[in-house]
Amino acid sequence: MGRRLPSLNALKAFEAAARLESFTDAASELFVTHAAVSRHVRDLEDWLGTQLFIRTGRGVELTEAGRRYALRLTPLFDQLAEATREAAAVGDVRQLKVSVEPSIASRWLVPRLGRFSELHPDIELSIDPTNDLADFRSGEADVGIRYGAGTWPDAEAQKLTDAMIFPVCAPKLIEGRSGLRPPDLADYNLLHESRKQWWADWLAAAGVTGVEDWRGATFQNHLAIEAAEAGQGFALADQILATDSLLEGWLVRPFAFEMKDHWHYWIVRGKGQKENPPVRSFREWLMGEIAETNKRYAQLTGQKPATIAARPVSS
Repeated sequence: MGRRLPSLNALKAFEAAARLESFTDAASELFVTHAAVSRHVRDLEDWLGTQLFIRTGRGVELTEAGRRYALRLTPLFDQLAEATREAAAVGDVRQLKVSVEPSIASRWLVPRLGRFSELHPDIELSIDPTNDLADFRSGEADVGIRYGAGTWPDAEAQKLTDAMIFPVCAPKLIEGRSGLRPPDLADYNLLHESRKQWWADWLAAAGVTGVEDWRGATFQNHLAIEAAEAGQGFALADQILATDSLLEGWLVRPFAFEMKDHWHYWIVRGKGQKENPPVRSFREWLMGEIAETNKRYAQLTGQKPATIAARPVSS
């Protein structure tokens, strides 16, 4: 006799929403919209003939039936994930070559790669930190992570997230100064990336005058942020490159104002190339890690997470 089961998508949506106690967080984890999670849960409730959530003005709460159901489902999904990992580990090891800008690699990607390896032991990563876009057609890389306008030749780019720009410094640099305001940057060194225009743009967006935006040392890649960690001045950072340091207390963000950059973070592959299974696995993992970083930054600042693309441009 065949098993009588509801839609797997409905079960996934309910399990995530119940575990995270939020339709919004479930949508972020599953890379779907809030409306899609809500629809799947309602379909599951209709299929079961049982209410699983109580909708309140502040969100959702599990009913007793929903709580009992979630307690049974979550271990089953964990077992399914573990069985999948074990099955993948038995197969042939596949190599995935990733081209990534050095700043993204060292400040964000590399510390997280252990989690990818745990999820995908059958995929062997080869990380190439370079500022040059790889030649995907020649096989230099299978996929890339880049920051920019997303208009690279012979490449297809999918936006990972917006970038929110804000000044950071070491806590010791402003020790003893309370009520610091953006015009007070005139009292400190400004640390520049290769484009000094970023400080001019941020100061203009913040409505700050009287600060000499051109002065200060210039650094390549992420070294301005590292100089800020060493107490040498203020650098401009974004939530991807700075959230870990903010959480560790190596950096502080003295001003509430942030500027949404016209550049974004992208995952890139060769134009017209199909997304093979290792690339798909890496992309899905990457989007989950980006979402988690945005969530942690939002918790630090009390703001909504930065925009994340939920669908690939093409496959």
